[in-house]
Amino acid sequence: MTACAQDKETVQAADASIGIETSSMFITIENRAGTPLLDLTTTIQTPSAPYTYLITRIEAGQKRDVPVNNFASRDGTSLNLRLIRPRSVRAAAKDLTGKSYESQTAWK
Repeated sequence: MTACAQDKETVQAADASIGIETSSMFITIENRAGTPLLDLTTTIQTPSAPYTYLITRIEAGQKRDVPVNNFASRDGTSLNLRLIRPRSVRAAAKDLTGKSYESQTAWK
């Protein structure tokens, strides 16, 4: 028997249209949809509050490194990894025709 995650929402599919990689300094977002994506909202889920960052447009095949401290909570507070331990990262966007794309992965 192989090990697998119990929470299906935290497992990113290998063929996900939006790739997400986490590190202590950056969140790397990759557009694998084959078409430009608009209003890509990336959210870092924490025990206290979500921290978000908006990319207005990302081209097909493009990767973007977003510094972790660019993510902000609703009140404008920047994410500080010394104080808060993230649980997961979620990304959602739409293409030029309005089709929705979503991806989520656990924080590593």
